[in-house]
Amino acid sequence: MKLKLAAIITLFLTVISLLNAFDKTPYYVNTETYDSYKELIRGVHYYNQERYDASIASFRTSLNTNPTDKFIRYWYSKALYKAGYMSLAINEWLNITRMGYEDAIILSKINKYYTANIEDTKDTFSNFIYLKAFSTNANFMKNINQPIQLKVLDDGTIYVLDYSDSSLKRFDANGNLIKKISKGKRLENSQLNWWGKAVQFVTRVYPYEKLENPRGFAIDIDNNIYIANTKKDKIFKYDSEGNYITNIGVSGISNGQLLGPNSVYADNYGRLYVSDSGNNRIVVFDINGNYLFSFGKLGENEGEFFSPAGIVVNNNNIYVADTGNKRIQKFDISGNYVSTIKHEMFKEPRGLSFSSDGNLFIADGSKVYYYDINANSFTLFNNSERYTTTPTSIAEDKNGAIYLADFMSGRIDVYTRKEEYYANLDVFLDKQYLSKFPVVVSSVTVRDRLANPVIGLTADNFYITENDLTEHKVALYDAPELYQYRFIYLIEDSAAARNYESRIKEEISNFTLSLTNNDEVLVIHYNDGVYKSDNYSSANLRIIENANNFRFSGGNSALGEAYYEAIRQSLNSFKKTAIIHFSVSDIDDNAFISMDFNDLSSFAKNNAVSLNQVYLGLNKNNYFLDFISKNTYGYIINGDSSINYREAINNIKNINFGRYYIYYSSYKNIRESGQYRAIKVRVQYRDMFGEEESGYIVP
Repeated sequence: MKLKLAAIITLFLTVISLLNAFDKTPYYVNTETYDSYKELIRGVHYYNQERYDASIASFRTSLNTNPTDKFIRYWYSKALYKAGYMSLAINEWLNITRMGYEDAIILSKINKYYTANIEDTKDTFSNFIYLKAFSTNANFMKNINQPIQLKVLDDGTIYVLDYSDSSLKRFDANGNLIKKISKGKRLENSQLNWWGKAVQFVTRVYPYEKLENPRGFAIDIDNNIYIANTKKDKIFKYDSEGNYITNIGVSGISNGQLLGPNSVYADNYGRLYVSDSGNNRIVVFDINGNYLFSFGKLGENEGEFFSPAGIVVNNNNIYVADTGNKRIQKFDISGNYVSTIKHEMFKEPRGLSFSSDGNLFIADGSKVYYYDINANSFTLFNNSERYTTTPTSIAEDKNGAIYLADFMSGRIDVYTRKEEYYANLDVFLDKQYLSKFPVVVSSVTVRDRLANPVIGLTADNFYITENDLTEHKVALYDAPELYQYRFIYLIEDSAAARNYESRIKEEISNFTLSLTNNDEVLVIHYNDGVYKSDNYSSANLRIIENANNFRFSGGNSALGEAYYEAIRQSLNSFKKTAIIHFSVSDIDDNAFISMDFNDLSSFAKNNAVSLNQVYLGLNKNNYFLDFISKNTYGYIINGDSSINYREAINNIKNINFGRYYIYYSSYKNIRESGQYRAIKVRVQYRDMFGEEESGYIVP
């Protein structure tokens, strides 16, 4: 009897302490029974374990008792969102507002996912507006003098080549200097005069060959860096960390020699293209510096040059800014003349770069043009002339913002879409990792109004508050597993696929042999059922063996179930995961009976899983498969085309969902174990911001 009484008292005190400790702002919880609160706590547990269907069930049970409780309903909407049920999540946000709660975070989500019509946006030059200088960071402004070329990387950092400072600098998204490259090889004693040798002997300081007034740089597929050391008539090659490797070219006018190299471009097939301005030609090397061929000479006829500058290369053509002749010339990949691109307003076209849609950006004096290659039409970037006086280089980031290097003012100017300029960020707290509590690791996804991932943020952009009281210092979590990759091969195994058995095996082998040693692969076959291999493997032979275990029977009605299982298998890991679907059949919506294809793609996207498509049959496009690939930033690959498999794997690895892992030190109080602790994250980036609320159960 005493034990029962003690148990009742303990339970009563536990409930009272939980209710008193529960954060009642901004979401007040009016729990009428302990069972309802227990289901809420269970749902939060399941959510942070990425067991979204289980968390949805718990929140529904909790809502049965308290249907007007907006806190429970908000958690319910979060679980629906992560599980991919976007229409249901939006409906719950609307329900919260219908109850009279005018919450800024909820209204922001409704605006972005319900009222905003993303597909109506057109990225024309007239739709862009000046945002601001890339950074007003004092160190950034001090480190930029005369920017002559820039490149925005997939991780949000930028490289800026500084002409007068004779250096290449890398900055993070906030303008903090990460790296500076300004030296070449160390000079030997034989290259020094007697005074230099004496100074070296006394000081033990060894001189290096320096960059002098560089005009161009390039980065190859292995992230090696090439800088045109214009004044010294050679190209410096560095590794991805900025360590000097070798020189390419020597001063002169013969084959393989250079005179004032201006621009350099590295393609994905091991070739390096140099605009040799002093010799009025284009010189082509391999990436090891071996001379291959050259084309062009001084003149104004077709295929001739007068001081060539910018150069860019795609799979089939070479484009050269023929500055002195006020034109752009187009050549095939072997250097044979194809055509001329001219505009009556051209003055000195110099800087060339590709836009995200494969067309050309042209920097010409004080103007910037967008050239549509197929339509043979120009669009003038009118807004740039008001702010950027001497643009020498144009770059576009993954979200479509345009960066201009302003040579004379020493600025990097950023232009963005008008609707993006007037909008804030969409922030989502995905999950809290508590294995090292009181250190809390939070997964945070940041997107812009158009649902594009915001990349390149640092710890300076994040602010964390617990229980609306304590603000914690934030750092970026940098665990090794964040740089590891997992792939899931989703393979059609229907009767129709039998005729393509050799092609399927060939493509799977090509992709697998292009993986790196630490990459893991899980194989899932499907027809009218779903068949998963034993586990993830990093052994190529084992991967291929699992992939070649075909049944070749039935149809493809279980594709939706197979996708769902593949996405589910990608959860609960810091490793980046991508699904590669190998298919031959032309499917319809009957393949997605178990889960609507819209919800399926949202399930993948909201959990940072890209869905990539490899077509191997007669059809090379499909509405449903193309939709889910595009909606998850995935790639669509024609298996019958010429594929650079290593590049394809790297492209998939570099897909960025705008997900960040941040951590901070919370506090530990044994009396709060099992209680709910609220979190609010605020993200500030340039002139935009966003907030999100979540929480966890104290271990």
